[in-house]
Amino acid sequence: AKNPLFWVLSIGALNELETACHSLRLLVTLISGDTQFPELTLVLMVNDIPVEYYDSNVTRIVSRRHWIVNESIEESHLKNFVVQKIYKILTVFINQTIYRMHSSPAGVHVYQKFAACDLEGDSLTRFFLQDAYEGVETRNYDILTQAYSPLVPELIWTKVQMETKKLTYINVYQPLCLRTLRRYLQENKNILLRKGTVKNHFIDLLSSGKMNIVCLATGFYPRHIKMTLLRDERAVPDEELTAGEVFPNGDGTYQLRRSLALSEEEQRKKHVYTCTVTHLSLDNKLDVRWGMTHVECVQSKRPESASSPALYAGISLLIVLSVMGITGTLCWRRRTGKMKALG
Repeated sequence: AKNPLFWVLSIGALNELETACHSLRLLVTLISGDTQFPELTLVLMVNDIPVEYYDSNVTRIVSRRHWIVNESIEESHLKNFVVQKIYKILTVFINQTIYRMHSSPAGVHVYQKFAACDLEGDSLTRFFLQDAYEGVETRNYDILTQAYSPLVPELIWTKVQMETKKLTYINVYQPLCLRTLRRYLQENKNILLRKGTVKNHFIDLLSSGKMNIVCLATGFYPRHIKMTLLRDERAVPDEELTAGEVFPNGDGTYQLRRSLALSEEEQRKKHVYTCTVTHLSLDNKLDVRWGMTHVECVQSKRPESASSPALYAGISLLIVLSVMGITGTLCWRRRTGKMKALG
């Protein structure tokens, strides 16, 4: 089934709740056809924050706000070379795909690429890429496990091609991706260590005799959070809940809410409801209890876990919208002598 244009946003969070994990991502969009958008757009992100941007109208890599790192002239040239290489490869592929799948190449067609490397402590925990055409997934490649899943004929590799790609990604892209991520983490560590502490609330909404109780967690960063609604110490089934998505606040933090509709019969039963939240900014699990007569806040101890450095998220929504919601990670080659290995 065809997915919406915001396919890449559904890939999932790269930072786990209980770990100090960071990711470098590349978001790439190539658009064929007459539109108001640039033909090629790339966004480089650390975790969920855009740090560098390129499009075919600007024709240069632009650092976003304070996200500037010291790099050599050689590395800047390598980054621009990679951009042009990506453009060439994607243009060839999208043209081949258009002519294979459409009797007429007219119209607007979109190809997307997402790639990421994850760093947990000093260890590389994930390194992968995913592609989509017209919102439909076309390829998955897990470089660490060498699990390659091409879903269209144009992306099937021979055994020799597979070995060549493996060597290129492991020996060129992987170390460069990690080096770039580590440099951003080191040179912006004061920002990356920032945390927004979660605030947990219950809200009563009463209308026409019906009551909705809403568990609201807000002000937290990073965005990964675990929220559970309990009824008399037992989890409320998901089918009874109206579950919201994590949304950005205007100050660079996030919010999440869960709501439960209470019938008059349920209100008479005097249940005690508990909204429990776990987040990296909390040393304790934060519980808020709601009954028919009072609201009570409780904190209960949980095992300590590694804290996760975080980034300011205020500009994320604007940048992602500017590239039609596409996400991913750019890994640059270490030296010019390795350029011939790419392709």
